[in-house]
Amino acid sequence: MIYNSRRIQSCLSARVEYLLMHELTGNLHMHTPYSDGASWHGEIAKDAIQAGLDFIVVTDHNIWVNGVEGYYTNNEQRVLLLVGEEVHNPRRQPQASHFLAYGANTELAQYAYDPQKLIDETTAAGGYGFLAHPFDPDAPLFNEGSLGWHNWEVDGYTGLEIWNYMSDFKGHLSNRFKALRVALNPKRYINGPQPATLDKWDELLKNGKRIAAIGNSDAHAFKYQIGPYSLVIFPYEFLFRAINTHILVGEELNGELIHDKSLVLEAIGNGNAWIGYDMAHSTKGFRFSGQSQSKGIMGDRIKMRSGATLQVKTPAKCNIRLLRNGVTVAECHDDSNLTHIPIEQGAYRVECKINYFGKKRGWIYSNPIYLE
Repeated sequence: MIYNSRRIQSCLSARVEYLLMHELTGNLHMHTPYSDGASWHGEIAKDAIQAGLDFIVVTDHNIWVNGVEGYYTNNEQRVLLLVGEEVHNPRRQPQASHFLAYGANTELAQYAYDPQKLIDETTAAGGYGFLAHPFDPDAPLFNEGSLGWHNWEVDGYTGLEIWNYMSDFKGHLSNRFKALRVALNPKRYINGPQPATLDKWDELLKNGKRIAAIGNSDAHAFKYQIGPYSLVIFPYEFLFRAINTHILVGEELNGELIHDKSLVLEAIGNGNAWIGYDMAHSTKGFRFSGQSQSKGIMGDRIKMRSGATLQVKTPAKCNIRLLRNGVTVAECHDDSNLTHIPIEQGAYRVECKINYFGKKRGWIYSNPIYLE
């Protein structure tokens, strides 16, 4: 057998480089009393530390809160707290088309009336913009319609919030009895992103768009009165242990706000990330990489040239599915590794499902690797 030593050396170099990437776990959608949340920034930071998060981004409705970013500590542990904004037009009925802006460092609510201008101004300010809970179910029980995205003619946004815990929860609120049952035991009902959201994402990718994905809690810690019962629905810490966005960065956080903020936001904007349902099983250690004459991770473009190899590694056995432009090209069951040699260009992403509370549930959703 003849070995191509140059090829082997290249693969080993890529493997070592990939292992040196630093993984961070965060949540990018939550609220304080500045809009409709229950806790202030310092309290939320403590809950994030308890949940083991490395960073959070607070996104109050139509207000950018200056002066609170930085590291918060508790019992010698720390979390990086950043501030974004969830912008929507309050005069719109229903108040749909919510937009998550990160890294703009300025107030953007004045552009809420025009979604395209909002996107353009976010980009011009150096920020990244994501369409929040793009396909959101109605909740007639609480007199709330769909808060999904209604302005699909826009262009230039960074990506989609493909999995929002509260949207997943809302889909089960058909009556008061079931609402109470779901609220008391949500682990039996949270299943995965809205199928319409995944379909839209794949449609955009198939059409050549580069669309990053994130997943979040949308935490408020609402207090509900359901019949004789009064309870806080989904405290911050609970949600921070559920659906999170994991990112890969090329160097460690050094504790300096400007440096670390840039690392985190660039990884999010580039799609060097996956969405993990960490409550079902920790998704730390998941990896999806590609190797050809160039190499890369989720969010990267790779030139296929004479061929390529895609590799998936999961931290536990699960069902792994590799999709190209929304179509399954490889899959395995009850395994933790998948290797695929693609023959076509396109956007390749990974979906994993794991057994949890008696059924296969959504667990990991990777950002794409773009083969060109």
